[in-house]
Amino acid sequence: MERPKLPLGTHPVEMGGYILPTMEVKRLMERLTRVVMNRLPGMIVYGRPRIGKTKSVEFALNYLPTQIGENFPILRTRCKSYRVPTEEKFFGDILSDFKFSFPAKRSPTAMRQQIVNLMLEQGERSKLRRVMLVIDEAQRLTELQYNWLIDIYNDLDSEKISMTVICVGQSELIDRRTYFLETKKSQIIGRFMTNEHEFFGIRTLKEVEHCLMCYDEVSEYPENSGYTYTRYFFPEAFSKGYRLKQCAKEVFDIFKDIRKEHGLSKKMEIPMEYFIFSIENALKLNGATGREVEWLTTNHWKEAINNSGYIESEVFMALA
Repeated sequence: MERPKLPLGTHPVEMGGYILPTMEVKRLMERLTRVVMNRLPGMIVYGRPRIGKTKSVEFALNYLPTQIGENFPILRTRCKSYRVPTEEKFFGDILSDFKFSFPAKRSPTAMRQQIVNLMLEQGERSKLRRVMLVIDEAQRLTELQYNWLIDIYNDLDSEKISMTVICVGQSELIDRRTYFLETKKSQIIGRFMTNEHEFFGIRTLKEVEHCLMCYDEVSEYPENSGYTYTRYFFPEAFSKGYRLKQCAKEVFDIFKDIRKEHGLSKKMEIPMEYFIFSIENALKLNGATGREVEWLTTNHWKEAINNSGYIESEVFMALA
């Protein structure tokens, strides 16, 4: 099969934005499925910055209805940073994220009711009579905003529609829950924080191998072309049996060695963003659209990882 001819810069590896079904994504998907099937009210998903939480949640949510076998409405919003949170700003931003147009001037009560009505409409279409609200950057939520969400929760509950809230954010979410425990805010914890899922970057050789395997076997572009990402950038090597997953130990060891060189002694956890950047660099710089080398060497991988921004980020995090 002839290699697809694509305009330069249009392949997903060159453009970015694609999502891989990594082991961590699958673990998250399993947890979200249990939350829905057990009718749990909420969960916090947290992890360090740039670890891949947002894209992984997106991937998991796309496949969640398939996993549970039902039409399941999922709404998503991102918590903004406010100097002084108000109901008007909070509800207005939620409606905007829902792609719902509304007059410039409306009372907070009217906006909250519109949110409730949208959720009621979608919840009543589902056999589960349930909706999921996913809140990104949830570490920004204040006690006031949680209380406003409780109002929405209660309004839906009075109509026999359940709402599951998934709060996605940084590790400050755990600090926030500790604060609510200390101040006896059980109504907030009970609805939004009884369950937790810590999201990790890549920590093991097995995870590295699985991620590289996705480029060899799972990803494909154009669709139905038979050309996985690895095959597209290294068609000749691919035909000879070369695969990125065969480089897993080499790549894993390079990450460990680079950390030692820069005095990074903490347990290794590679943020998915920088791991993906490294793979993309290796493919773009050395593959069919770059230097056209036969196959990737240790030096190629070192160059790709050094150019990913990984070390700069890790040094900064170590000093923070």
